[in-house]
Amino acid sequence: MNTSRRGFTLVELLVVIGIIAVLLAVLLPAMQAVREAARKTTCRSNLRQIGIALLNYHSDHRKFPRFVVSRSGNPQRIADEDKGPNWLVSLLPYIEQGNLYDDWDRRIPANQNPGRSAEISLYKCPSDSGSIGNFCEYAGGEWARGNYGMNVSPCSFNSSSRTDGARSRLGGIGGANYTVRMAHLKDGSSHTVAVDELRAGLNSKDLRGSWAMPGLSAGTAALFGDAGRPNAPGGNSDDMENCEAAGLAGDGSKGMGCFDSKSTAQMAARSSHPGGVHVLMADGAVRFVSNDVESKAEKDKCGNGPLGVWQAIHTRAGGEHVDGF
Repeated sequence: MNTSRRGFTLVELLVVIGIIAVLLAVLLPAMQAVREAARKTTCRSNLRQIGIALLNYHSDHRKFPRFVVSRSGNPQRIADEDKGPNWLVSLLPYIEQGNLYDDWDRRIPANQNPGRSAEISLYKCPSDSGSIGNFCEYAGGEWARGNYGMNVSPCSFNSSSRTDGARSRLGGIGGANYTVRMAHLKDGSSHTVAVDELRAGLNSKDLRGSWAMPGLSAGTAALFGDAGRPNAPGGNSDDMENCEAAGLAGDGSKGMGCFDSKSTAQMAARSSHPGGVHVLMADGAVRFVSNDVESKAEKDKCGNGPLGVWQAIHTRAGGEHVDGF
């Protein structure tokens, strides 16, 4: 008895392939959106835990940690040797990293402490693939990455929030060799940003997001002009040491612009999330702020006139009470 086997015709095969391609085109964006939603949730959770650590630190010491310890030289300049622990190092005992903290020798510069190479998942936002590995080889090298930076000041080109006269009210929650207490937050802890999201550097010479590095690799400052809003796209929106040598660090198309400088000054809040960045308020709440948030601080460096929402929520005692951001 003869039997015949019928296979797929070419047309049928092409139809099946076409259906699979359509399904993939529909499902892949949805899957990516679900994955990003999960990563975003983890990022928010990390910030909440950092917020709890900050509040516990304040409860124990009656002040927030210093942004960075600078014993000599220019406190803005990372490459100067005599820099001690920064705020994220000070928080280690409060995030179940007591052993790492105990091993940190505070008598020697940060760039001689092997703890700077520790990969700490709580300090990383999983949406930013650049925070995994990708060690920074600048200023001693072997710096592990992170994605969270202290709000130092929206109004000054430096790493200290202590400024003269009336402008002292426009600082953030810490500075070089300078601490801030909850009582200094005259705008209220729920209206003052404590921590911004940051992007990790694009290559090994790009210092951004090096969690233990003294300076604005783990902080934000000068949130005006071409860095006047989250994820500022300008090619000169970050002023950082060694920027020119970093190559891709100056890629404004990636939202990671920079301007070469002898000191680290203007560093902007950035994230890999579509549309905005997370911020941790000083009361421990986490908010998501749109890239389109109102911004008004320009070349006056916050010295005159009303501030935009983005700048106002970064001042500790500017007299602004902003809601609905």
